[in-house]
Amino acid sequence: MARVLIAEDRESMRKALKALLIMQPQWEACDETEDGDDAVAKAAELRPDLMVMDFRMHRVNELIAANEIFRTMATVPIVMYTRYKTDEVEATAKLVGIRNVIGKEEGAQTLVKAIETELN
Repeated sequence: MARVLIAEDRESMRKALKALLIMQPQWEACDETEDGDDAVAKAAELRPDLMVMDFRMHRVNELIAANEIFRTMATVPIVMYTRYKTDEVEATAKLVGIRNVIGKEEGAQTLVKAIETELN
């Protein structure tokens, strides 16, 4: 079972993402967090198989948090799931090491496919 850490500042979105993961029998939400600092700490503690992170979170944005996470866990895949997907955000995310940037408007199925791609 793949363990996924959810990093999203909006509680309603965290719940929706957790429900999405529950519908996939091969995945589980190992924990959730609402800010970038906590995402870095929980990633180090829990060592998830994958992280789903929002771009704009409280205190530290995803790119800074992802950079910190990659310093200690270079191989953990991070899927950025954001309302702010632009060519610039996507290019910057890829420079940090995030291979999949999914706009929230692209929907849950696109997110599921991105997670599947990263875990396989």
